Amino acid sequence: MPISSSPAELLAELIELANNLPSDPTEYAVLQPTKRRALRAALEGAVSRLTALSDILDTVRQPRHVFDPTDPKVIGKVVADALLLQDQEPLAHVVTQSFYGAGVYAIYYKGPFECYQPISGRDHPIYVGKADPAELHAQSAAKQGTRLHTRLKDHFSSISRATNLEIEDFTCRYLVVRSAWVETAEDLLIACFKPVWNSEMKVCFGFGKHGDSSETRKNKRSPWDTIHPGRIWATEEGNTPNKKSVADICAAIAGHFKANPVNH
Repeated sequence: MPISSSPAELLAELIELANNLPSDPTEYAVLQPTKRRALRAALEGAVSRLTALSDILDTVRQPRHVFDPTDPKVIGKVVADALLLQDQEPLAHVVTQSFYGAGVYAIYYKGPFECYQPISGRDHPIYVGKADPAELHAQSAAKQGTRLHTRLKDHFSSISRATNLEIEDFTCRYLVVRSAWVETAEDLLIACFKPVWNSEMKVCFGFGKHGDSSETRKNKRSPWDTIHPGRIWATEEGNTPNKKSVADICAAIAGHFKANPVNH
């Protein structure tokens, strides 16, 4: 990381940061979340610049290439690549028989819905997700429970209820994975493909919801439920219509694909 400030400026920044930190560690717990995040970001930035300065002072240069097989990002990349090497299977077929395991998955679309034509029939997921295990540190697929199958079955149910989607137009890839690397693999896949149904894209989110109860929380109807009506709980009392119209959401989807063109 390049040094963006002089040592004197860095020292002044560290002194100011130290003055902003509580002197009593017990006081950290009462800090407002925004304050905690700001202080943490400032600390991490200062540590990165100090590390860069230390590297400059080192008389032995750092190696150009380092491979750490225990790095979660490395393992996450391996998991993501392994998922993408699996054959696509019809989603309707995958859910017919329960199976053990937790892990990652990707759902693909090949139908005629106009908004999704940039990815229809292409090797580009419309949604990427993960299923966490029943036991956090489960050592086997059986101990992980049937979480991956259950999650895919939930998605099968959501798509089947939509009035303008056909379940035959959906395929998926899935991979059972040891617990520690599931989230990293999911993050990498979302960053790579920017699936239009993932909430991180803030375009057509809401597909992954399990259900809303008007007795427990009052939500606006998601963009996904607005453009794909059919899930009964999404129109129950307490779930108010989305401010965006179907046309608005379709325009947002078109803008998403324009900003993130699909090249494969």
